[in-house]
Amino acid sequence: MNRSDDLCHVLTEDHHELRQLLIELNHLSASEPLWRSLADLLIAEMTRHSVAKESYLYPAVRERVPGGRRLVDEYLAEHEKLERMGKILERHDLPGAELSQLLARLDIEIRAHIRAEEEELFPMLIEHFGAEELAALGRKAAAAKAEAEASIRQRLPDRPVLNVIIATGAGLVERVRGHLRGRACPR
Repeated sequence: MNRSDDLCHVLTEDHHELRQLLIELNHLSASEPLWRSLADLLIAEMTRHSVAKESYLYPAVRERVPGGRRLVDEYLAEHEKLERMGKILERHDLPGAELSQLLARLDIEIRAHIRAEEEELFPMLIEHFGAEELAALGRKAAAAKAEAEASIRQRLPDRPVLNVIIATGAGLVERVRGHLRGRACPR
């Protein structure tokens, strides 16, 4: 088995990407144009990661980990909190000071959530699932993320995926979720 394709590794790679985006955002002023692009990318990545966990990680935990239903409910409540913060972050009318404060809170919450998953949830998953099962789940999660991106690229081949997601009408969180779940991509 290739360790890099197991579910814990796939999700940990997402965690590295989220941490890197947070570092980059924390080194910019909210008034810089790049800040907004990175903030939008952070929201998209958070949502993409959440959908992968909701589709593959959490059902597996519910099914096999003792107390898994309670654990998943707790993690889903955290997801809802992060998603609400992401929806506020996507607003373009917030003053820079409010954006900076929100990002600081979001940074703390994301890092705590990641730490809990990597230190608590992933070891439980490894304990209750075989290597091949984790690899199969990881491949499914990675394929779902790649499929969603390919679907967008296929429908709109001349536009960068993030620009397509950002340019449509609904909130960014809803647009990313829609794309990942295979709903039609508005032009």
